[in-house]
Amino acid sequence: MVSANSNVPCVTVRTSGGLGNQLFQYAVGRSLAITRGAKLVLDATFYDPRRHRRFELDQFPIEAEVRNYSQNCRIVRQAKAFGKKLFRVDPPEYREPHFHFDPSLLAVRLPVVLAGYFQSPRYFELHADLIRRELAPPQPLDAESLELAEVLCHQDSVALHVRRGDYVSNPKARETFYECSAKYYQDALQRVPGNGPVVVVSDDISWARENLPRTRPMHFAGEKGARSGLADLWLMAQGKHHIIANSTFSWWGAWLSTTCTGTTVAPRHWFRTSKYDTRDLLPKEWSCV
Repeated sequence: MVSANSNVPCVTVRTSGGLGNQLFQYAVGRSLAITRGAKLVLDATFYDPRRHRRFELDQFPIEAEVRNYSQNCRIVRQAKAFGKKLFRVDPPEYREPHFHFDPSLLAVRLPVVLAGYFQSPRYFELHADLIRRELAPPQPLDAESLELAEVLCHQDSVALHVRRGDYVSNPKARETFYECSAKYYQDALQRVPGNGPVVVVSDDISWARENLPRTRPMHFAGEKGARSGLADLWLMAQGKHHIIANSTFSWWGAWLSTTCTGTTVAPRHWFRTSKYDTRDLLPKEWSCV
């Protein structure tokens, strides 16, 4: 965490969503802050402890000041206790105008509050190596993760992610996102060189076990009990090659890979609507199916 300095311009990022979204939000804010010599503040007040989602970036060695929900509540309570009204002047807000890369963000006037998802590596390509180091997931200590990491040491290993969950169970999500089919994974595996083992990470291991093509030796994370998102992210990053789903969590599992020479295959279609232009979502070297 960085120390406060009122003389330094500030980039504030409103974090929201799951871990994959948070990683994008940190990356854009961190890159802009470095480029402009600014302090980075992560506004985590979205994460009410009573909600399903939680702020997870505090488990990484990030360089940012974090303002969380409990701090915000405490400030409001203190103001009320002294019979004061709470007046706060926020910096101007930059709200993401569309899904694809917006170059005007890089020249935005500081101080600024960034609001959006910023799902493009173009926002942080200038500082990609540093961001990879800061967002490298901590190594889990559970036996299953370590055993599967040994499998992924194979020179042609594949980390494969299947995202189902709310994409299948939530009608609104089902209307928005494509569901990657067994045919997608079959075609994607054909794009990956060699015949190395596959480690599957999924929120629906039963579906993965029943539907994925067994063209290579296949191992499934989660057979020994529930797993954390961080453990899964770390495990995916150990793969030499990657097959991802239409998921930001998937995206980061591949982008944070400890090897830069592997093949990454991603779905060509992420959304069922033309509202989201995904032209800048994937690194140019990744392959689409």
